[in-house]
Amino acid sequence: MTVGLDEVLVLGGVIRPFADGRSVPAMLIRGDRIVAVGTEDDCRAHALGQPGVVDATGVTVLPGFVDAHCHPLMYGQFSSWVDCGWDAAPTIGDVVAALAASARRRPGAVRGKGFHHGNVAEQRMLTRQDLDRVADDREVLVFHSSGHGAIVNSWTMREMGVDTHTPDPPGGHFGREADGSPDGTVWDAAADWLTGRRGVKITNNGPNFHLPDDATALDVQLLAAQTDLHAQGITTVVDAQVTSRELGAYLRAKAAGALTMRAEMLMISSLIDQLEALGICGRFGDDRLAIAGVKLYADGALTAGTARFSAPYCCSTDDFGYLYHPNGELAELISRVTELGLQACTHAQGDAAIQVVLDAHAGLPAPTTPDKRHRIEHFGAPTAEQVRQCRELDLWPITQPQYLLRYGDELIAALGHRAQRISPLGEIRDMGVPVVLSSDAPVCPPYPLEAVSAAVRRRTLSGRRLGTDEQCLTVEQALRGHTFGAAASVHRERFIGSLEPGKFADFVALSGDPLCVAVDEIGGIAVEMTWVGGQRVFDRNGSADEGRVA
Repeated sequence: MTVGLDEVLVLGGVIRPFADGRSVPAMLIRGDRIVAVGTEDDCRAHALGQPGVVDATGVTVLPGFVDAHCHPLMYGQFSSWVDCGWDAAPTIGDVVAALAASARRRPGAVRGKGFHHGNVAEQRMLTRQDLDRVADDREVLVFHSSGHGAIVNSWTMREMGVDTHTPDPPGGHFGREADGSPDGTVWDAAADWLTGRRGVKITNNGPNFHLPDDATALDVQLLAAQTDLHAQGITTVVDAQVTSRELGAYLRAKAAGALTMRAEMLMISSLIDQLEALGICGRFGDDRLAIAGVKLYADGALTAGTARFSAPYCCSTDDFGYLYHPNGELAELISRVTELGLQACTHAQGDAAIQVVLDAHAGLPAPTTPDKRHRIEHFGAPTAEQVRQCRELDLWPITQPQYLLRYGDELIAALGHRAQRISPLGEIRDMGVPVVLSSDAPVCPPYPLEAVSAAVRRRTLSGRRLGTDEQCLTVEQALRGHTFGAAASVHRERFIGSLEPGKFADFVALSGDPLCVAVDEIGGIAVEMTWVGGQRVFDRNGSADEGRVA
């Protein structure tokens, strides 16, 4: 069917413009924008001609999901690596066997993803000796599921030039055996060694997961990630760590007309000098691709045991985790980002690291323009007082409730009672602090409905409850946090995040209604279609196409 006036009428389903209990039966789209929502008669009255019809019978239409913190290119790169996650490889032996099978099939480096020491039967970390059984004549590398480190074989340690005498860099460390020799684990800022002599370097500005590939491979990996994200109903991402590697892939995809998702980029803080030299003075880009802010790091990862706490981890008297920057350096970086007119988006997991970030923002001069919306990425295990300070400083915590589900059991063992305060979403809500949900993919898969369910249930894989009933969100609140709240976290709520006239026609059609099924069933709801800017980019019953009419 040809629609000469480029108008589409969505009819027949339950349309929830604000991802809450309110619903309308019709929505009119013209070009890439929403023109009207309401009754069919109201929408037809706004049409300029005879619109085409999208039959939404039997589905629930919501605003497209916004993943407010994820790493799409890393997620896409991982798609071709060996799966070393708990479900695919439940023992160390299974991990080694899967990697060895890959080594037999193809030459070159052997890479694995998704390993977590708390999710294997042996309850221990991989070592270089384990990976030496895979190959001793080439690189074998397995990324830890936290994204903050990796385990490599002895061959790779030698190629990296790491030995007993190699000092730990600020904000990172090499795992050691009893005699001081490296055990093959590489954490946080030490991950700069992983990218080779010519790879991307970010020093102590964050964990370096920017492993090299040629441009063609990176382009394929980004588009593979985009396909997966659309299949989960995600229409906008905030890429939470962008270097020249990611920026180049985005620019090539956009130039080729292949970038169908919207991407808000957070440039890694190692690039502040370059941003200043370019004269950046605020968000830079358009509605499809933009530099929104700068990603900074205060500490390591909860799931790696390197987040910085004010009290030591369980089963230790002196392991507090660590900070990336010496005293005062992070505050200076945040101040420089503010002067650029960009959002400062600082990773902080442990309560000690969160306090460093809060203190840095408290020390900033009064802003010349209000509503900066600086962000604390993760806001892992804050105290109640820190939640209050977050409100006073107008900081936006960006949470990942899937941590509760997928890593909660291990975090209980590592943190004890402090694990009850991981992502205290109900407390954030009740304090009047914005609620924002995200995945941190590939640390957790980019499954918004699983995140919604996790925010409501606060259950681990074993079924244990983390926190009290008051810490749980309602389904409506969680959906809003993954749509409107996530959009607002990067100043995009006037354009996306709800289905209102004048906004972009970014929406998802679901096989069920999250507000009308049992909470345990929300994660099983299927995505039927995903639309971005009035274009269908995913259809469960067939490939996405250029057509506008289902």
